[in-house]
Amino acid sequence: MSKVVNYSMANRGQVLRFVPAEDLSADESRRLDTMRRTARARQDSLDHQCVDWGLSVPDALEELTAGRAGSSAAYAGSAYYAALQIIIDHNASDPDTLGSYRSPLTLFSALDDALGAEGVPAELLPRQYVFSGPPSEIGFHIPHPMDGSPEIGVWPLAKAVPAVEAYRAVLDRIDPDLRYDLEELVKALDGWASEWKEGQGAWWWAEDGSVFFSITG
Repeated sequence: MSKVVNYSMANRGQVLRFVPAEDLSADESRRLDTMRRTARARQDSLDHQCVDWGLSVPDALEELTAGRAGSSAAYAGSAYYAALQIIIDHNASDPDTLGSYRSPLTLFSALDDALGAEGVPAELLPRQYVFSGPPSEIGFHIPHPMDGSPEIGVWPLAKAVPAVEAYRAVLDRIDPDLRYDLEELVKALDGWASEWKEGQGAWWWAEDGSVFFSITG
């Protein structure tokens, strides 16, 4: 079964306004109401598939927005990550698809090895940010999904700029079996990184502008 890797752009601060959700503006309150409707629809879909995580997505959303993730259910991490992705989606650009892979972890580990062998610095290798987990600024622990799905990754656009340059510099020397996937990653990062680089200092490109990754399937 394949897993789909999507990506979008958001300012981490806007996402963190809802984790926890305190002193929301009228617009943010309306956005939270929309998130709650999305969470219920997500749960309806899971119920239809007879998927039981031991914690519903709406309840997971309410916990995150209250500043906690306290369920001890074995698969609660999946519900929390699904709820967090809803928060991200409602504060981000429309998502694009990077690709569908049989094993994204295997692919990005192979890219790490290939890029590292060509001298790309460790801090720019892709596995760390595609699989980074929730934003580090969240002040409480969110359990990781038991079976590794869904996954979340986040990476500052400021780091994406040198990564694109480094990847392009070695692209012709990368194993042809990996080259297409690396080209797609370069395109994904470059679209936002180039605009961020040109728009630094503009109000819509806050310093915490980041690429968010979502892996489902």
